[in-house]
Amino acid sequence: MKKVIKFLGNQWGQRVTILVLIMVVMAVFQQNFFKPANAMSILLAISLYGIMACGMLFVVLVGGIDLSVGSMAALTASILSIYADRSGYTMAGFLTGVLVSIAACILVGIVHGILVTRFALPAFVVTLATKYIIYGVVLLVTGGHFVHIIDDGIMYKLGNYRVFGQIPMPIVIFVLCAVICALILGTTVFGRRLYATGGNPVASKLVGIKTDFSVIVSYIICSISAGIGGMILASMNMQAGPTTANGYEGNVLTAMVVGGLNLAGGEGGVTGAVFGALLVGIINNMLILLGVPSDMTTFVQGIIIISAVSLNMYTSRRSQGIVVEKTKKSDIKA
Repeated sequence: MKKVIKFLGNQWGQRVTILVLIMVVMAVFQQNFFKPANAMSILLAISLYGIMACGMLFVVLVGGIDLSVGSMAALTASILSIYADRSGYTMAGFLTGVLVSIAACILVGIVHGILVTRFALPAFVVTLATKYIIYGVVLLVTGGHFVHIIDDGIMYKLGNYRVFGQIPMPIVIFVLCAVICALILGTTVFGRRLYATGGNPVASKLVGIKTDFSVIVSYIICSISAGIGGMILASMNMQAGPTTANGYEGNVLTAMVVGGLNLAGGEGGVTGAVFGALLVGIINNMLILLGVPSDMTTFVQGIIIISAVSLNMYTSRRSQGIVVEKTKKSDIKA
């Protein structure tokens, strides 16, 4: 019994338990859940906000947050679609659209980073404001209308091509993004500095870490990942416009929380972010298969966030309590 309690008190134990409970429910009520085609559809659905979650991870590690990822996806989707359409879907037009989109992402990331670091503005307020500003820019760029894509070339293949005839391209891009982010965080000096900055920014400055630079680069990476997700989404839907990726920041934030990341910074990794995205995708798919009204999805997301935060806080306090208890015992023995 003690082993079970210990397992449930561990973050990964909680995650596995949630997955098992979902599997049991679906085995009873909806056996189509276990079909390979449904598994592929889940992976395809999470690939977009999974890519965004990998980028958001960098911001969360330094104690920040970015609520503008959905609007950034809409902006890049619109820019790419417009350039591709106006060029007649040539390779030059596609590449120009990609470069302009990435440049816009970098610019927004720099603005976020500077406002948060140099002007000491709360990241929540900054990114919430830029979310609406960027959606306003999308309205101006598109004229308030959707840009439709009529092409079966590279623009179409970005979101619809299947590698080896089986694996959708968005899933491949998602896996590549996750691997690259894991390598950056786990093997580079920059990655270690991000954890240090989020864990203790004051101490990090004292040892010579350029914390402001780390934060700015984190916001740039987050914006670029959102932009990549937006470009893929435009290709998948064959259109882009003012409501593209609306609400995606909710899925990304839910993935962060469910993945066990500490929103205060300094803790977490790609594994947690990917797991969070996967779990959100599975739950959304489960709700669809069970016939739950779409209006209830946001309600369920809210419950998930509260539950996940409560579990994370419980696990954190429990682990801290165990450490304190062991320390007291060692002091008594000494």
